[in-house]
Amino acid sequence: MSFRTVARLGGISAAAAQLGMAKSGVSRHVSQLEDHLGVRLLERGARSVRLTPVGRRLDDRIRSILAEIELLGDIVQEERAGVTGQVTIAATPEFGALVAAYLFPELRRRHPDLSLVMRADYAFEDMQDPGTDLAIRVGSVHDDRLIAKPMGGFRRWLVATPELAEAASLEAPADLAQQPCLTFRGDRPGATWRFVAEDQEAAVDVSGPIAVRNFGVLLELARAGQGFAFLPAFMLRDALACGALVRCLPEWTSPEAPVFLTFRPGTRNIARVAAVLEVAEEILPDLSRE
Repeated sequence: MSFRTVARLGGISAAAAQLGMAKSGVSRHVSQLEDHLGVRLLERGARSVRLTPVGRRLDDRIRSILAEIELLGDIVQEERAGVTGQVTIAATPEFGALVAAYLFPELRRRHPDLSLVMRADYAFEDMQDPGTDLAIRVGSVHDDRLIAKPMGGFRRWLVATPELAEAASLEAPADLAQQPCLTFRGDRPGATWRFVAEDQEAAVDVSGPIAVRNFGVLLELARAGQGFAFLPAFMLRDALACGALVRCLPEWTSPEAPVFLTFRPGTRNIARVAAVLEVAEEILPDLSRE
């Protein structure tokens, strides 16, 4: 714990204040760990410390160990109290909104003493942080320390206003290269959109006047007639039903984006997390097919 706190705060003094210990005690703990392992973990400077390469690798593992220790306390407390407490879920903003709308009411119905928090972000949450209990991830999960259960997947559809769709009269994905397209980026307009249709595939370099790293904003821009958008199908029900948008090239979609329910080994032993996982495993596959 002393080493992890020094690594996180970047100094012996700050770590000592955080831990309520003397600086000499924190320094002694780190030295004892270095002596035990036979490696130098910190480069000590006049005012701060830096992790050595082996120190950085060890810090990653220590976070996992401390997370497991945190779980032990949670398990004991929940064995006494039942299904209560807070469960924090990380997800992308759009799929997180879908999960909150459908999963949370069912969880509250079954377990009224649960508190539920949704962390909505496109960046993958660090699941070694005990503050995040589980995550719903879209795409690949590159972390062999996590359990990742497939929960189905979704596709993106090409949409535009009826007026823009009629004016463009698209016949194939390649026609989009000459049309204004709204792209999911945070650096510059433009992207490569990949399409599939039965046994066909196509990749088109598209561009346009606007790029936004938020599918919800892209949906509103598409409704405003600012360009073609390639959006998750589960977001489009209302806009298509009311006629604000229409599907373009309906035989073409994106390849399926897989959805995973991810969590740390051992978290299913915590009553509150196990309760959420049980309901999520029932509901998420259906949401993925929305």
